[in-house]
Amino acid sequence: MKHIELIKLIYENRDILDSAYRQEHIASVKSELLDINLFIKINDSYKLNQNYLNFVDSLLSRVDYSIIFGDYEKEYKELVKLKKRYSENGDDYYMERIIDLVQKLYHKFKNRDLEIKSLIIKLESETSLDIDILLENANDTLDKIYELIDANKKIGHFFRETLRGVSFELDTILQSISVEMLMFVNNIDTYIKQIKHFIVQTKNRRLQNRLFMSVANDIVDEKTQKLEEVLSNNSKYFYFSVSVSQKNTIKYLADDVDILRLKKPLQSLFENMSVKKAINTSSIKPQKIEKLNIVNTQNIIDELDSQKTDDVFVFIKEHKELSIFKDKELIEESFKIYLHISVDKRLRFMSEFNEFGVKVASWQ
Repeated sequence: MKHIELIKLIYENRDILDSAYRQEHIASVKSELLDINLFIKINDSYKLNQNYLNFVDSLLSRVDYSIIFGDYEKEYKELVKLKKRYSENGDDYYMERIIDLVQKLYHKFKNRDLEIKSLIIKLESETSLDIDILLENANDTLDKIYELIDANKKIGHFFRETLRGVSFELDTILQSISVEMLMFVNNIDTYIKQIKHFIVQTKNRRLQNRLFMSVANDIVDEKTQKLEEVLSNNSKYFYFSVSVSQKNTIKYLADDVDILRLKKPLQSLFENMSVKKAINTSSIKPQKIEKLNIVNTQNIIDELDSQKTDDVFVFIKEHKELSIFKDKELIEESFKIYLHISVDKRLRFMSEFNEFGVKVASWQ
């Protein structure tokens, strides 16, 4: 998308953008606005990307007083403080601040994930910088990503263990973002491997460049003794070679006579050599057919009506409709269906959490 097209898209959707900026509830937005990450969906509502809010606030010279810090440690301390105050007096003002901060932290994680991806692509495609500067930038980036690991663990644990069970609205939001938050954390390992691989490749390229420059400098300085020795010893076989005559050292390009002279030794070298044709023993692997796994959620709801249960998430996980999934994929798919039916009035949430860290709910 071009810049002028982005401006046009924003202008055409100015009313919904203004409503979202004034923090009104937005139930649906155009897919184009989601594709460019101008809006991010959380639970059943849509929020403006924090980057856009920062851009607008800076142009309008406004400050968001609910967020007065710039790193994860300060955000973590603010969450702890707000949670303590809400526990002491139950004031909805503090819960609104907690929910707002959780959503902005989610935005920050999502934007940071996109920014790291872009940064790695930029590193890998950079051609204008000196290799030493490129390596320095890559190592700096790697150090900063390492610093994120502890912050990820601390905030993830706080979301799962400390904020769960505080309020139903907060639990719903935490459940809706938990899968993506886990994905953002897991992506860190992938990014570290990518940057480490890039650093190794760049160091090898730097070593090769130094070797090439060393040879080039020797040639420019006419320090060609080693090169001439190699060419002289193999003058019969190198197209560009050095041959010693009585007058002087002569450099020449191979002509037809030289090629004919080379042909005879090669024929004598290979005439007694026999090469067996390689037998291809590799088996032909059948082409894999990708299967589309579709879960019939209505079947699960119908059986919930007939059988009831004290833990809906466990019931979904053990249902035959999800037997095609295993391990981590099974948990994720079960959680998606759990969220899908969480608005059903027949679902009654309890105060405790099950072994999977999901709020226990019974089906009435």
